Amino acid sequence: MGTLYYTGQELLEDKKRGKFRGRLSYRDTNNKRRYITRTLNATGKRAANAELAAWRQEKEREHSESLDRSGGISLPVADTPISDYVSQYIDAKERTKAIEPSTISSYRDSLRYIAATFSETRIKDLQPIDAEKWIAELVKEDRSPSTIGKAFRLLKMVLNNAIATGVIDKNPLSLVKPPKRVNKKQGINALDETALAELLDKLSLLELSPVTVAAYIALNTGIRRGEVCGLQWRDIDADNRVIWIRRSIGLGKGGAYIKQPKTDKARDVVLPDTLLEVLEQWQEKQRQTFADNMASLNPNSFILGDALGYYHPDRLSKDWASLTKMLGTRGTEGRRLSFHDLRHTWATLALAHGMDVKTVSSNLGHANAAMTLNVYASADPDAKRRAAGIVECLMRCDQSTNR
Repeated sequence: MGTLYYTGQELLEDKKRGKFRGRLSYRDTNNKRRYITRTLNATGKRAANAELAAWRQEKEREHSESLDRSGGISLPVADTPISDYVSQYIDAKERTKAIEPSTISSYRDSLRYIAATFSETRIKDLQPIDAEKWIAELVKEDRSPSTIGKAFRLLKMVLNNAIATGVIDKNPLSLVKPPKRVNKKQGINALDETALAELLDKLSLLELSPVTVAAYIALNTGIRRGEVCGLQWRDIDADNRVIWIRRSIGLGKGGAYIKQPKTDKARDVVLPDTLLEVLEQWQEKQRQTFADNMASLNPNSFILGDALGYYHPDRLSKDWASLTKMLGTRGTEGRRLSFHDLRHTWATLALAHGMDVKTVSSNLGHANAAMTLNVYASADPDAKRRAAGIVECLMRCDQSTNR
């Protein structure tokens, strides 16, 4: 047969489904290793190996015939297997640094679900019915609507790219819808005013530490976990009573890294006097800790970090979970308070006490005020009662005027 195109083969056991899968590897035009997989019919290992060998011979023959038809030229892009095309798309985005490493990592997670079904299907052959069967299979495997939705959106986006580059004429996923997301956590688990006061009382009895200072920052500003971890002392403008949000700590394939805030631009949030007092006390304590480790606290030092760098967002979440378990703090939904719920608490109370939505949106770092309203419009349980009272008052005033 000459030089083999598929340079490797593996037999994979899918224990969850009780089946075997075959995997072949080859090198693309950039000499990068690629894979195609196939679910085998055989139930025994020996028979599965034989079926895998036969499939490999079949794929070698198909490749040889395609080269004969094209005069030795590689397959057209439209004949590329879907999983390969998606993988190449992600690789290109990663090389050009067009998107964040955390997004690349998420794409690669979703690629697994695409490759499991579409490792052999060519881009030009994909039909809406194929996508519907794919989604049905993922639902059958008990994948969450969120997981399915991410994989669906990635594939749809890549196919739109294929249209833009002239590979295909239309997107078959335009006629397909993923399953609706089910909100397992009903409502926003914020703190009401009474619970917030109780939490602040409990925090005041504790020694200042990275996790307690982080809680004070989140409760007073509403900024995100990664943004809290990314704060440096130079971001504190005590004279003008503002905090500058200039960076965030993101999570990617290689671990945590420093990135731009979510909206890719710096913003300022108000620095309340009570928070300033906490930060001043913490700065003195941190300065002593640095000195004990033969280091100097400087404007570029991370507020929650140590002499080696920033406070890892995952560590913050774990430390906060341990603290709330000890304190027994729960939100309006009855669940134990997550660190992100502190952000929800700031936003719901700010809106409930009349802060305009544009200001709230700016503090939160939302792209626009509509996003803020979509998330928090119904978060305040007393909002409807207050609204009804306002309307009733207006109507009574109008009736009194007309008499």
